[in-house]
Amino acid sequence: MSHDIIDVHAHIGISSTLAVAGSAEDVLRKMDDNGIAQAVISPIPGYEDPNGIADSATQNDNIAEAVRKWPDRFPRGLGVVEPRHGAPALSEVDRVVDALGLHGLMFHNDFAGLPLDHPSMFAILDRLAGYDNQVVQAHTAQHSILEAPFQLGRLAAAFPSVTFVNAHPMMDTTHLSASIDLASRAPNMVFDTCISHHHLWPIEKAVAGIGADRLLFGSDNPYFDHSIDIDIVNHSSVPDSVKQQIFAGNARRVFRL
Repeated sequence: MSHDIIDVHAHIGISSTLAVAGSAEDVLRKMDDNGIAQAVISPIPGYEDPNGIADSATQNDNIAEAVRKWPDRFPRGLGVVEPRHGAPALSEVDRVVDALGLHGLMFHNDFAGLPLDHPSMFAILDRLAGYDNQVVQAHTAQHSILEAPFQLGRLAAAFPSVTFVNAHPMMDTTHLSASIDLASRAPNMVFDTCISHHHLWPIEKAVAGIGADRLLFGSDNPYFDHSIDIDIVNHSSVPDSVKQQIFAGNARRVFRL
């Protein structure tokens, strides 16, 4: 059975850290090749920022331009504000929401160099929480000292009006266990399927432990040619109705599409 697919985890830009790049056109081509109808886009983590806040602003401008140019394919965009830039970066939160019309922020703290629960993160989220219907996509990793799941849980507890997308929360079996535990304590958090481990039934366990209504498809475009995450969901034993929730239905609710 084929499904409509909305990808909530796609990046545009050049990551010098990981030597990966993808323009809006590259992301669109890979969406087409994989049957992905729409994507929520954000700047690629690891972009160069020798000019500090100005470079983050350029990343945000690029996301806003792609949303403006291809609104049917990129219905929502997330901006970026780097916590290491400190208090002077708070005005970029306002610009992301007010001037650019983006839907929230993306963080990958292993690249930012400061932990998810650093005071700078609380300051950024406090500014963002002043706006309605904001979404934060935050990458987590069980092995990380900068973006461990419990650190994201502290943010979710502090800002209940914000919806948090836990990005690639099932990279291994221990990570999935931590995500299931976190889900029980963070009702304002949802979880994507990006880079899920492919053994020991991750989708089945996530549906049982987190809930079918809190799982959203994510691919990590442009890091792939063929999205194995589509295969992991499609080949799971959950009902087709649940697969459709994961592939598109839950994204429509979370991002108000």
